[in-house]
Amino acid sequence: MTANPLWTDDQAAAEKLALRLIERPDIRAAREEARLMLLADPLAGALDGRLGLDRALDQWVLGLAMREANGDPADPRVVWNISNAPRRWFGHIYPGAAVAIDNPDNFNREIPIDGDGRYAVDIRFSADPPQFSIVAEVEPAHHAGLGRNLGALTLQQLKPFCDAESRVTVTVSQQEGGATHLRTEPGARIQVYTRDSQRDWRQVPAQVSVRRLDPPSGHRPRDEEEIARTIVADLPAWVAFWSGFKNDFLGHPEPNRLIGPNGRDGGWGYLAGGRFALGEGQGLLVTIDPAGSYYTGIQIADPWTISPDPMLRLVSLNSAQVTPGADGTISYVLAGVDPGIANWVDTAGLEQGWMLLRWQGVPDGADPACFIRDVRVIDLAAIDRDLDARVLRVDIAARGRQLRDRARQHGLRTHAETWGDA
Repeated sequence: MTANPLWTDDQAAAEKLALRLIERPDIRAAREEARLMLLADPLAGALDGRLGLDRALDQWVLGLAMREANGDPADPRVVWNISNAPRRWFGHIYPGAAVAIDNPDNFNREIPIDGDGRYAVDIRFSADPPQFSIVAEVEPAHHAGLGRNLGALTLQQLKPFCDAESRVTVTVSQQEGGATHLRTEPGARIQVYTRDSQRDWRQVPAQVSVRRLDPPSGHRPRDEEEIARTIVADLPAWVAFWSGFKNDFLGHPEPNRLIGPNGRDGGWGYLAGGRFALGEGQGLLVTIDPAGSYYTGIQIADPWTISPDPMLRLVSLNSAQVTPGADGTISYVLAGVDPGIANWVDTAGLEQGWMLLRWQGVPDGADPACFIRDVRVIDLAAIDRDLDARVLRVDIAARGRQLRDRARQHGLRTHAETWGDA
C-alpha cells in the first residue's frame, strides 16, 4: 500500500467549494440561461443529444467551478479537475466534471500560474508510473477555448533527472531554464497541467505539489462572492465553446472513419479520432498498431463529446485492458451489444457519438502513418464471416471477469487515503 496522491486536503477543499458554488442561486440562474442555449442547438433535436443535454451541462458547469475554486495564481494548489465519473469521498458525492472526450485513464491536475511569477512543481513518481506529462498553456479569455501551448515535458524526459527517490522538480517562470524548466510569458494567465495516463488502472499516479517562489506581498485571497461572480461571467462563453467543440473537432468528419494520427502540441503523443454512427446489428472494427508506445487507449463519447461513466461499462480500453493479436496489433469492435470479441468497446446505447485513440510515450522513429491498420463497419450477425481468427474472441465468463476487474480497479483512485485494493 502507498499513499493515494489524489487524496489531499487541497482536493477536498476545492471540491467542497465548487459543490457549494454550483448550488448558489446566481450560478443556478446562469446554468439555466446556458441550458436555453443548448436547447437551441440542432443536436438537442436528436434522441441521443436530448438525453445527454443536462448531463453535459452539469459536467461543464462543475468543471468551470473547479477551475475557479483553484483559480488564484498567487496561492496555487494542485487540483484534479476534469474527470467525469461520479465518486463518493471526502464525505460528499462529486458528480463529475468534463470538457470534451475526457480520457478515463487520465488524471488531469491543474495549477494556476501567473506569467510574471516563479514557481516550482515538485513531482515524485511511483515505482511503475503511468505515462506522465506536464504542460504549460496560455489560457484563453473566460477559460473558453484550447490553451496556447508554451512547452511540455514527458515522463521519458524527466526520469533521467530524478533522484534516488524518483523525485524531480520542474521550474516555471518567464526566464530561461534548464532541461526541467517550462518557460512562461509575462503578463499571461497560464495553466500548468499534469497528466498521468494509466496504461493499467492499478498504476499509482505521481505525487505533485507546487510552490510559488516569489509570493506577492499583501496578497488578499478571493472570497466566495468574487469567485461566484467570475463563474457567472465566464459561464456563457465556457458553455458556448465546449458545446460547439463537436461542430469542428477534427473537421467534423463523416461517420465511421478516423482522422489522424495527429501529433499533440508539445510533442507528447498522438491522437486519432472521429464520429461513429451505427445501425441495429452493426459494429465498427478498428485495428491499430501500438508501435511500442508506453500508453495506448481508445474511448467513446456521446454526441456532446461527454464520456459515459467508465466504471461499469467497457466504454474505454487501455493497454492493460486489451488482448493483442499474435502480430502485436489490437483489434477493437465498437458495438451496442457484446459481439463476443475480446476488445469490445461498448457504445452504451448511443446510436451516434465520438471515438478517440491515443498513443503516448511513442518510441523515436515510430511512423504514425502506420498506426491505424483498418477501420470498417461490420455485420455483427456475420462476425465470424467478416473477421478472421486473428481478431480474438471471449466467452461470457471471461467478460464477467473483465467487468468485475474493471469496477474494482477503477475504485482504487477514490476508495481510500492509501492506494490499495478497493
